Amino acid sequence: MTINEADRLKSNLTGKVYKVKTVKVKQVVLESEDGSSQVLTEMENLKLFYEKVKNESREKDFLQDS
Repeated sequence: MTINEADRLKSNLTGKVYKVKTVKVKQVVLESEDGSSQVLTEMENLKLFYEKVKNESREKDFLQDS
């Protein structure tokens, strides 16, 4: 799974959606959508516990530009 800053990930355990705030070599900082919490996790854990969520606002911008 390729992860970039501003990607959105959904926890498979809680259903909570996070935005990728920082990406380092082996670690990632995730921030909840409302900004009330952060999670520091290793890249390997993303494959197990998170799934990518489509970034609807980016898609809308792309469709409007087309």
